[in-house]
Amino acid sequence: MLAELNRALAESGTGNAEVVRDLEARFAEFCGAAHALCVSSGTTALISALLAAGVRPGDQVGVSVLGPSMTGLAVTAAGARPLFLDCAAPNSFGVSAAAAEHAIRAGITAAVLVPMWGYWDENEQALGAFRDAQVPIIVDAAQAPFLRLSKGLFSVADVVCLSLHGRKPFKAGEGGVCLTEIPRLAERILALRNFGQAAAFTGSRLDPTGPFAAHFGVNLKINGLGAAWCLSQLAEADRIRSRLDALRQAGMAVFGNTTIPWAEASQSPDVREHGRYGLVALCPAENEAKELARAIEASGVEVDSSRYKYRPMYDAPYLARFTTECPIAEQLTATVVACRLEAFAARLESRKVTS
Repeated sequence: MLAELNRALAESGTGNAEVVRDLEARFAEFCGAAHALCVSSGTTALISALLAAGVRPGDQVGVSVLGPSMTGLAVTAAGARPLFLDCAAPNSFGVSAAAAEHAIRAGITAAVLVPMWGYWDENEQALGAFRDAQVPIIVDAAQAPFLRLSKGLFSVADVVCLSLHGRKPFKAGEGGVCLTEIPRLAERILALRNFGQAAAFTGSRLDPTGPFAAHFGVNLKINGLGAAWCLSQLAEADRIRSRLDALRQAGMAVFGNTTIPWAEASQSPDVREHGRYGLVALCPAENEAKELARAIEASGVEVDSSRYKYRPMYDAPYLARFTTECPIAEQLTATVVACRLEAFAARLESRKVTS
């Protein structure tokens, strides 16, 4: 890591440093995308993806109601209005086909899907409806950096957005990545983050060229030092994957040691690799979920769904003005207990000590 940090310092630590280009190339390879563009945060990645996809002030954007409030805030930051999409079932984070079709009739200009805690369970009928209506699909994969589908995530998504926040598996302190297979979207994102410069292929990568303000843009670049730190982690992606596997096993043991009934959230059969961010248990009833959360917290593990009072996105005061009725999501959030895999780190360390 020191070598990468020293190189970033020698390159002035800016978002145009070569170490950033190296990080983009590594993310493109890691995620199987033609283009990766690093930006200043996961939220910035979403805003850039929305604007690049053609979302304009006053537009409506369909948003999975089970995503975090940060996702909805990104939509409003782009000047658009979120239209919240109910989930398909009380055990699924996927969007229902009925919600997708309603949103299309309402005239949405894009859809944002969120694989919460790394779980992907999107309904093929809903995805097909978006595609048939030519609605761009943006996947907020901030909680699913390892997500892989057998048919490829980019067969579904126009843009995939990652977060490099300090609580995510790959960290830059603050930072984000937009990944796409579509050259025109990559060029628009690059212009947005780089004061409106046009883009050109130089060798095998996309670089800013020409004068500033050829298009609209501001400074949305990642810090070069954060990029260097993240680059050193991507070089050890398999080690991080193995650690997250071990944390998941530790988490399953913690949940399994309780006597309260629960089942894991559902995933699409198309999932080849879980997003590897968290572990989600769904209980038969709300009172059992509360008991399970208390039991997990009593064991010394942080429960994310308690920490954040996990509720449909419109429960956030600022987003309440956009309320859409989502009864199935209400059911799910009342019975869910979720933990980041990193919440089980102490259990993993204690296992190493005792062994």
